[in-house]
Amino acid sequence: MDISALREEVDRIDAEMLKLLDQRVALASQITEAKRDAGVPLRDAGREQVMLQSARDMDLKNLRPDEAADFRDALLALTRSSVARRRPAPEPMKIAIVGVGLIGGSLARALKQAQPKHEISGVDLDERLPGARVSGLFDSLESPTGGENAVKRADVVFLCTPLARTIELLPTLADDVPKDAIVTDVVGVKQVVVQAAQEAFNFPDAPYFVGGHPMAGKARSGFENSDARLFESRVWILTPEPHDPVDKLNRLGSLIESVGATVRLMSPGEHDRAMAAVSHLPQLISVALMLTAGRRDKGCAGPALLEMTRLAASPAHLWNDLTVALKPELIADLQRLKSYLTELEMAVNFQEPLDKWFDHANELRALLEAREVARQESNP
Repeated sequence: MDISALREEVDRIDAEMLKLLDQRVALASQITEAKRDAGVPLRDAGREQVMLQSARDMDLKNLRPDEAADFRDALLALTRSSVARRRPAPEPMKIAIVGVGLIGGSLARALKQAQPKHEISGVDLDERLPGARVSGLFDSLESPTGGENAVKRADVVFLCTPLARTIELLPTLADDVPKDAIVTDVVGVKQVVVQAAQEAFNFPDAPYFVGGHPMAGKARSGFENSDARLFESRVWILTPEPHDPVDKLNRLGSLIESVGATVRLMSPGEHDRAMAAVSHLPQLISVALMLTAGRRDKGCAGPALLEMTRLAASPAHLWNDLTVALKPELIADLQRLKSYLTELEMAVNFQEPLDKWFDHANELRALLEAREVARQESNP
């Protein structure tokens, strides 16, 4: 068997597949533009299901039906992502990112990918800067003592630090950032941050501050885990006040959309009530489930447990202040959860059919999936 010849054939096939993929992306881009012009949904979930089923039904010699479907699913996702990145590049801007961990590092990668001419400055502790230094993403990097140098010329400042540090830095940023600049944060609670910002930025010619929160992340933190695609097809919440300058809000919104996110406007209170249920509660559930099931799997745990406990890998220091800030909302949701667990416990104990709980959960899950599809239709 001539291994070299076989490898050459593999390389030839790979090259042909890449050419075909390039053609596929071009056609998908044309279809997307035609759909936009016609005002029809960009994503057709029904057609995608037909495509996946047709892949399963193909008569293939080596790929199993599920593998063929997985390949086509990955192909659809890759095509959507590639088409989305073909949006017009934003205008070059001077951007300062304070905190270059997972979110700040991912933001730097995504911004440079969207517009290589952005001038990006970063600020973080010296021990957290080595990875950022070798990345080539930043035009300058400063430790906190030199942070003024990073923000004094910025058009936009992203404050990507934990809650307590964010509140601590707001008065300094209000003084150091140019008056025409925009300042925003990424903290997972908004009422306390917005209130602190209103106090810090409450003087004539203060920069414009608006609270923000990208609904994106990973269980592992740090710049080494940053990802340029972290924000693609994700919601990025902004919490403006009624009197906020529309031109600056739109400018920030366009910049955020350039990294693939979808901007959604909410009040700080509305945001916090929603986050208690969809972010903080799942985090605590994941920890509790891992503590319950850990070391009891006997080597039999499958994808379900891994998927449901992914958040249990999160570091506690990211959540301590957040849970305190959302204490009333989170306690209320924990009590709701306990009531459902009690109902299910009694149903299991008395061998009662679980249909009503499962049926209701199925309906709610279907609504959640429908919203996810609708969101991706607007950002293919």
